[in-house]
Amino acid sequence: MKNIIIMLVLLAPPLSAQELISNGTFNSNINPWEHFNRATWIANDGAAASGNGSIEIKDNLNNGSSVYADSELVPVVEGYRYILASSYKYQNGSMPNGMSMAIEWYDSQGNFVGEYPWDVSFDMSQPGQWLDFDTSVDNIIEDATQARVRLWVHQHSSGTDFNTGRFDDVILFQDTVFISDFD
Repeated sequence: MKNIIIMLVLLAPPLSAQELISNGTFNSNINPWEHFNRATWIANDGAAASGNGSIEIKDNLNNGSSVYADSELVPVVEGYRYILASSYKYQNGSMPNGMSMAIEWYDSQGNFVGEYPWDVSFDMSQPGQWLDFDTSVDNIIEDATQARVRLWVHQHSSGTDFNTGRFDDVILFQDTVFISDFD
């Protein structure tokens, strides 16, 4: 009986969630986030939870496209639930068409296998205020062993050259719940 209990303890998932991405608080810089020169570190504006800095993503393309910043790739496990969260805001006078975030999933070879959730849009009714977003996401994409968080700022097709959004306290946790259909 002791051997069975020990094996169950060793095979059990961790009892506490762990932050998977590094530097989601942006307190001292925006490394290692990839942003293709469309993001800057804002040292003196951050959400209340962590204070200090944030990442600002902006462009003046006015072509209806979107600009983004990506976290590093992190390991994920198929069948687990992940918690995705962030604080966000856009400045008074800024006019982005929208802001959102997603998880991009990759296989063990680094090949893109899908984006989910892809239809998350943030509340854009309160300029100048830090707002919070969170959701739980199941790793339902077959063969996904890596993931990264993508932060989006969506551009208008015309009319403004100040499409700016800020993000802080970006979180991707592996939940301790394993999802199974028990077939």
